[in-house]
Amino acid sequence: MKIRTKIVATIGPASGEAQTIRRLAEAGCDVFRINLSHGTPEQLGQYLANIRQVERELGEPMAAMADLCGPKIRVGPIDGGSVLLPEGHRLRIEREPVVGTVERISTTLRELVDALKPGQGILLDDGKLRLSVQEVSGDAAVCRVERGGVLASGKGVNLPHTELALSALTEKDRHDVRWIAERGLDYVAMSFVRSAADVQELRGLLGEASCGASVIAKIEKPEALDRIGDVLEAADGVMVARGDLGVEMDLPAVPVAQKRIAQLAHQAGKPCIIATQMLETMTTSPTPTRAEVSDVANAVLDHADAVMLSGETAVGKYPVQAVAMMNQIVRAIQEYHDQTAVSLSLPTSANRTMQAIAGAVREVLAVEQIAAVAVFTLTGATAALLAKARLRCPILAISPDLPAVRRLCLYYGVDAFRADAPPHTRHVLDIAGRFALQRKLARRGEKIVVISGRPIGTPGKTNTLVVHTVA
Repeated sequence: MKIRTKIVATIGPASGEAQTIRRLAEAGCDVFRINLSHGTPEQLGQYLANIRQVERELGEPMAAMADLCGPKIRVGPIDGGSVLLPEGHRLRIEREPVVGTVERISTTLRELVDALKPGQGILLDDGKLRLSVQEVSGDAAVCRVERGGVLASGKGVNLPHTELALSALTEKDRHDVRWIAERGLDYVAMSFVRSAADVQELRGLLGEASCGASVIAKIEKPEALDRIGDVLEAADGVMVARGDLGVEMDLPAVPVAQKRIAQLAHQAGKPCIIATQMLETMTTSPTPTRAEVSDVANAVLDHADAVMLSGETAVGKYPVQAVAMMNQIVRAIQEYHDQTAVSLSLPTSANRTMQAIAGAVREVLAVEQIAAVAVFTLTGATAALLAKARLRCPILAISPDLPAVRRLCLYYGVDAFRADAPPHTRHVLDIAGRFALQRKLARRGEKIVVISGRPIGTPGKTNTLVVHTVA
């Protein structure tokens, strides 16, 4: 059984070699994430080159996603690398860069001092340490250590109750967009999105660079969650980035936010990725915890299009085993899901013809044993919309456009394949049947549903459904 929930794996020092990327793909990875926060341009470029090499060797489409750094605030350098901050201690956050001590630190954002107000909280190192602002002067903010611990250089700074007047795109991000455009990546994940305007700014930069990459908005700020409808409308998809989201808001609220975002993404017809610490234990252990297994399974039940691995595959000891384990979990929950779930309605963005075709597909599936639904698509839009119907069989998307095929690697249940458009509509059924056999989605004598448009190769003309027996 081919799993339908997609797997995103982050490429890093533990997985960047071509041989390892090949093993990740064979273990079930569909989308390869390159985190631009780490590594040199040369290293990142080699990761992408290796992904494309493996794609050619396997003859399988593989999507590449670049993840922008965004305006992540970090602690400046600390004398000796780290310092112990005891509870109740008073700590100055300086505007100007200083070498940190137990008495004072600085951050990578000079303007931080201007944004802080007495009574606000500051979280350090993913919330392990907590400060409360006591006083603010022109050159520093004096804070009280509410939850102490060891603070190391470069650790993250989160301001859950402070809205900063910062662009979501840094100068590094703008440079990275040019790097992405030159290399033709398929997806760009945007960090620390707060509003639809942030997404539109990135889309404008991509357009200026003649880059057709789709934009994934990472939901990790409460402001983005408050404006999730507008963000979804502006973006091509969303990622529930539970790491920073779990720092910026109360932890018990994160599972509810995850379910809400996934539901709204479905209604908007956009793919949803669930990310962060899904199999965190497997960074150092060959097996996950039972809670992590349940976490992945629940993401599938929440109708996520994809689940993502971060440090597990980027720097972990067991990158291939982590992907294989996630594949096994998704496979098991898919069998249960197929027995208990019902097909979902298409997003309201679908036009009347697509609504009718999707309804007809569901009717056919209810009365016939259908092995797969084959879709001839130029841009991938028809297959992407059908993915949201959560059909109980795979969707075989056949397109002459390689970028469209790669983008479809992120969509639930879609097995995308590049092939030249049929010269005539009479060839559609034969080609669909042949590819269904080649992809092992159907056997001879089994039935498939074939969806296409007339004339062939014209975007937006999907209007034909045929039940075909594979010969």
